[in-house]
Amino acid sequence: MPENPIPGLWQQKGQPRTHILGNPSTSEQKAELINKYSLLPNVPSIDCNTIHLHQYAHHLNSSQIMCYNFFRPLIESYDGKMYKPKDSLLNLIGMEIDQEIEPHGAVCNFEYIDDSAENTNFDFYFKKEDVEVFFEIKYTEREFSKKSSAKDPHAQYESIYKPMIENTKELFIGETISEQDFNNEYYQLARNSIRATSADKHVFFVCPKEHEELINQFVEFSDKYLTEKGKERIKLITWEDLVQDAYRLGINVNEFANRYLAFMP
Repeated sequence: MPENPIPGLWQQKGQPRTHILGNPSTSEQKAELINKYSLLPNVPSIDCNTIHLHQYAHHLNSSQIMCYNFFRPLIESYDGKMYKPKDSLLNLIGMEIDQEIEPHGAVCNFEYIDDSAENTNFDFYFKKEDVEVFFEIKYTEREFSKKSSAKDPHAQYESIYKPMIENTKELFIGETISEQDFNNEYYQLARNSIRATSADKHVFFVCPKEHEELINQFVEFSDKYLTEKGKERIKLITWEDLVQDAYRLGINVNEFANRYLAFMP
């Protein structure tokens, strides 16, 4: 964890905390703090007008900024809507999905929202023709959200999620997941998983290997609900394995590993 010369307050109260960068009141102030203190040396500055910053993005243990620090050096230009990946990212994604990916037409983005009516943000997203990879990134979080926070979860399930589940029957044992379990036990895992609508669609949950709660939660969901096809498309990857795969491809992630994996909050 880098030194923090300007410890901030948790929700504007209590004593200053060393993992919080100041007390920004605007997205611009937050981005300024992140660019000065949170980004790794080889990472381009973050633009709050391009990437929506989370409420706690200015915390030094932010999973959003962890994601940005890992993937941004593997990306080239931004066209106003999507980023263009470098060959290093194409190779890494290809290794994770066991498929060679050609560069022409490949795009990626942070805080991606698909065109469904549901508006889920994915921390990182990659697309090349029919291939799509959706990433959910965790660092210090201790669990995947179990319960829906919708005002009317039943109405949301009936109008949005049930049709999406119908479109992904082959993912689930018994061709479905109960509304009770979807809304109250495995909400984030199930909600993200239903993007894997075909063999070329992949959903990856990424977390540190030390967070056994997250891993056990995923394994429970996978064993209870996912078919073999589902398990091929929906996977949990540890940060340690992702970093090792990057090293195998000759990608220099030393700064990232030293910042995030050598120190586990």
